[in-house]
Amino acid sequence: MADFTPTQGRYLAYIHAYTSLHGQPPAESEIAAAMHVSPPSVNQMVKTLEKKGLIVRQPGVARSIEIIIDQDEIPEWGQQKAKSGPSSGKRSRAAAKPDVATPANLYVLHVFLSGGPISKKFANKEISRDIEIRGDQTLEQLHQAIFKAYDRWDPHMYEFQLGSRPFDPDGPNYGIPDGGGVPKDYGDARQTKLDDLGLKPERVFGYWFDFGDDWFHQVQVERIEKAIPTVTYPRVTRRVGKSPPQYMEE
Repeated sequence: MADFTPTQGRYLAYIHAYTSLHGQPPAESEIAAAMHVSPPSVNQMVKTLEKKGLIVRQPGVARSIEIIIDQDEIPEWGQQKAKSGPSSGKRSRAAAKPDVATPANLYVLHVFLSGGPISKKFANKEISRDIEIRGDQTLEQLHQAIFKAYDRWDPHMYEFQLGSRPFDPDGPNYGIPDGGGVPKDYGDARQTKLDDLGLKPERVFGYWFDFGDDWFHQVQVERIEKAIPTVTYPRVTRRVGKSPPQYMEE
């Protein structure tokens, strides 16, 4: 019979759920993101779990954590309160499956700044951001993620262009409809989810911000995988180049 605290049980539950879903143990950085703690805290917890005989691992080898207690003693990931010690009854794999086998789609996007009012300091340099967003989140949420990723502060209108080429004014396009005169194929970004768009890996579309200064971005779908439970999305996972100021200094 395993002996662990509720907090230690949450770690065991996450490691078990992640391993079941991905076929390999999580990295300590992924555990830190799921638990909302620092990487050093995860490293200390992993050492504690190992000392208590709950896991084994190979020091210095990434993704080598292996839970060695009986599966029925591992709390179910996603419970409001993790159980301490063995569970009160047998829990089949089928009972746990919905929590780890049917997570939301995760879209990994590469957002490249392709044009805008930039100074010579930023000219001919790659300025891009990698953003992860769930399929059940909206284009409005993607807009907000890009807005923050490029360190902007003054809101303006925007449009996602998903026509036959990266920037295609003929649509279908998505933004914030302003009432009269809106084309038929103009969608509401606040209601349109990523899963609604039929996106595939390598699909490229346009994002236009500020109908005046005209900041243009190309968005490429790098890959589509499964979201990690409890991680907060959207999130920026990679930044290349400093953000140019939203307005050029005169």
